[in-house]
Amino acid sequence: MGGRESTETVRKRQLRWREQNRKEWRRNRAKQKLRYYRQFQKNTRHKGRRWTPAEDAQITAEDRPTDRKLSKALGRSAQAIQQRRYLLSLD
Repeated sequence: MGGRESTETVRKRQLRWREQNRKEWRRNRAKQKLRYYRQFQKNTRHKGRRWTPAEDAQITAEDRPTDRKLSKALGRSAQAIQQRRYLLSLD
């Protein structure tokens, strides 16, 4: 294969390392998860504030921008926008 490891070999090596270093793997995995979820919680200026009808109209519009762009415009996290849109769809 020209000196390259197969996918199976790499996977076996990763699993073997994980078994030998459980605590370190768990610590690294927890850090990865924190980094991943932190990216969605950057705009928290309005944390705890009530939603205005204008904001509701923006997040439910047919031609709305992406949640990331809405997040920056409204100052709310993408998760908050998605949750609010879901709650509005139940009414």
